[in-house]
Amino acid sequence: MTPSEPPTAALIAFPGRVVLSRPDASRYLGIGQNALLVMKLLACGPRSISMDRKTLYREEDLDQFRQTLIGTVGVAQADTPYKKLEPDAEAPPAPVDPLMCLLVRHLIKRRMILIFLWGMVLVGGLMSLTLF
Repeated sequence: MTPSEPPTAALIAFPGRVVLSRPDASRYLGIGQNALLVMKLLACGPRSISMDRKTLYREEDLDQFRQTLIGTVGVAQADTPYKKLEPDAEAPPAPVDPLMCLLVRHLIKRRMILIFLWGMVLVGGLMSLTLF
């Protein structure tokens, strides 16, 4: 590459690992993109990798996050009641998984309540220090 040529974007490969973008990760989990964004902002979602201001997710991190959420309600993916839908080449995009949506919504609510309560403790402490 010469100095006059514009730099090209480099593709970084992770050998043996599948890396998904936010829309792909949300489809993989069966939840909405906004829910994945809110979980990232509240720091209660799956581990993410940031590259060039883009958020990427590893497939094994998403699987581990899914297993953790499903394990909280006592449903095992290996048992018969709950099976992850495998993408089909002929089928339309993966539908939203109602169980995952409920579990993610519950996780977000719990995290927001925790942040709100700690904020109240902090504000109350500061008020008591200024009053006394």
